[in-house]
Amino acid sequence: MARAKGNRSLRGQMTFIILLCWLLPMMLAAVVLGGYLTQGLEQQKKQAAEQFQLNLQMGADRVSSAVEASRLSSYDPEFRNGWNQYCRDHEYTLLYRRCYTLFSRLYQADSRFRYAVFCFAEDPENMSITVVNGSSGLLSTRQVREQWQGDLSAVLELAGGLDTSVGFLEHGGQVYLVRNLMDSDYQPIGILALALDLPYYFEDLSLLPWASSVSVGLGPDTVLLIKGGALPNPGENTLEFVVPTRDFTLQGRVEVDYDVLLAGFSAYRYVLVAMVVSLLLLLWFTFRFFRRKISQPIDALMAGASKIQAGELGSQIDYQAGSREFEYLTDSFNQMSAQLQNQFTRLYQEELARRDAQIKALQSHINPHFLNNTLESINWQARMSGDAKVSRMIEALSTVLDAALDRKGRPEVRLAEEMTYVNAYLYIVKQRFGKRLSVDVRLPDELMDCRVPRLILQPVIENAVEHGVGPGGQGNIALRGFRQEGFLILEVENDGGMSQQDEEHIARLLSPDYDVTGEPSGNIGIANVDLRLRILYGRPCGLTISRGEGSAVVARLTIALADPCDFTLTSTDNK
Repeated sequence: MARAKGNRSLRGQMTFIILLCWLLPMMLAAVVLGGYLTQGLEQQKKQAAEQFQLNLQMGADRVSSAVEASRLSSYDPEFRNGWNQYCRDHEYTLLYRRCYTLFSRLYQADSRFRYAVFCFAEDPENMSITVVNGSSGLLSTRQVREQWQGDLSAVLELAGGLDTSVGFLEHGGQVYLVRNLMDSDYQPIGILALALDLPYYFEDLSLLPWASSVSVGLGPDTVLLIKGGALPNPGENTLEFVVPTRDFTLQGRVEVDYDVLLAGFSAYRYVLVAMVVSLLLLLWFTFRFFRRKISQPIDALMAGASKIQAGELGSQIDYQAGSREFEYLTDSFNQMSAQLQNQFTRLYQEELARRDAQIKALQSHINPHFLNNTLESINWQARMSGDAKVSRMIEALSTVLDAALDRKGRPEVRLAEEMTYVNAYLYIVKQRFGKRLSVDVRLPDELMDCRVPRLILQPVIENAVEHGVGPGGQGNIALRGFRQEGFLILEVENDGGMSQQDEEHIARLLSPDYDVTGEPSGNIGIANVDLRLRILYGRPCGLTISRGEGSAVVARLTIALADPCDFTLTSTDNK
């Protein structure tokens, strides 16, 4: 988009407007209002009271924000998980590291606190975590800990009567926000003490020029002197306010120096109307200027951004801005929008190609041990029985091979079709194991139209057979299916048991970082299944293998449901 010529910079135009419509009227008003004097003592007193009350409310809001910040650790799962882990294994080093990381993240860079100390109720003197705000001006963590040793007993005494509420303690020149962190049974885990940085909360009160003395109270025993010396007894010049909140009540008291308050008044009495008219003209001209030069260009940019946010990539802004700055922003926006559309299209095409290639690569794996065992069984049957039985085994093997080769290139099939592959595999396996293998399939008819990845069950059932039937022993395999919320759940259970070594091996195979490309194909069947499900549907879909009742081992496949599988079956009891 070509830029219009002759536009001056926005800074130059704003400078000209300020000089013309602000500085000149203000100079005129300052000269004219030199003789205007008002006796506004009551009005100034009211304004002082409102200002003090507003600043006190701002301080209360900031203290409330600190109270809310103290609650963050209570609901952080890292803290809960760390404490539950400690209750199980009593490894304090791991608990300390996790909690130190949590409190550092929450409070180390928070300007509201000078430092944070958390001591565990089990041993508050020795089991404590100290996090120091680097900008607080303290020399070191050691200095904080020395001060904390002197304040610990007072903090423990206060925390003993708090239950789940918060309290404030002033001790040794430091103000603490104290609360108990509880477990799920409302038993204290420990005490969190946050050292408040008082200037952050009440600096506005200390900066009041007309206040000779200011104090605030966070509770009956926590009165803080913010400015000046000790307050005299309440009198005519004393203002007191109370700001109640859900967690505390903030009390404020100020001694007003009316000589300072009224020092800004002079003898300005005249031409107030001229000043008002000048200001009105200034406002009108300023609003008109900002509307044409700033508001309208910004609205155009926002409208273009909204279109992109709504998915209209490549959307262009057709607006002639009145300044070089907004012309540059408009041109840059249009260029970035076009580049974003091109990059998104390219990345989308690359992602589709990558996913298709990865899925096809994963589906190409097939276990050569299964083929060897099958051929051995067919050879044995050929020697020991008639041709009919061998023919059936060959047909079953053909069905499995056809599924593995996937001549039609379909990534998903109906569950009914998938079961034909499973049944063919089970037929072959039963010829190998005979009565030593028992298979119980319980899949409701309503599930048979659900779409599942092709050849997704056979590797899991093969794994169950290989590990559930020992040499010369017995084995039982169960296949169940049900719908759970928006997912199809398929469970394969065997009674072969699982050792600690098996659990570690399975955890490695099902890890998100496991790379199937570097392993022999006979070792990646379940990893292949899990990775295919994650690529096709994303989390929480995938494969999990865990212990069941007794010696049972349960492999669970979670598959996202599609529209053709819309029914109301929610339990394995519907069989």
